[in-house]
Amino acid sequence: MTVESGTSTVRLTVPAKPEYVVLTRLALSAVCRLTSLQPEDVADLKLAITEAATGLVHDGSDAQLDCGFELHDDRLVLEVGGPAQSTVSAEEQELGRAIIEATVDEYEYGIDSVRLVKHLSPREQ
Repeated sequence: MTVESGTSTVRLTVPAKPEYVVLTRLALSAVCRLTSLQPEDVADLKLAITEAATGLVHDGSDAQLDCGFELHDDRLVLEVGGPAQSTVSAEEQELGRAIIEATVDEYEYGIDSVRLVKHLSPREQ
């Protein structure tokens, strides 16, 4: 982990395969321990990162899933990048987006990435 002024950053790279998505959840859990987020907020974030990562997996390729976790004074930023072509069906991707929208404060979709933001209240820092 590297520490910058007011920010802690963790980066994780795993194969972009479904069986490795659990590692993104474990890394997120470790980062959340640095905050005082409530258990239900952590559960929501774990669900959101699972959906974001699952939407980028590509079973049967050598592609990588890159995850970044940035803890700022006022927010937690999660970035997941992977192959632009996913093997997840359009229906599953649509459901994943609905779950993400319901569980984070901000989100942004790129061609091959998803950025999620959870705001921290002063007591959660």
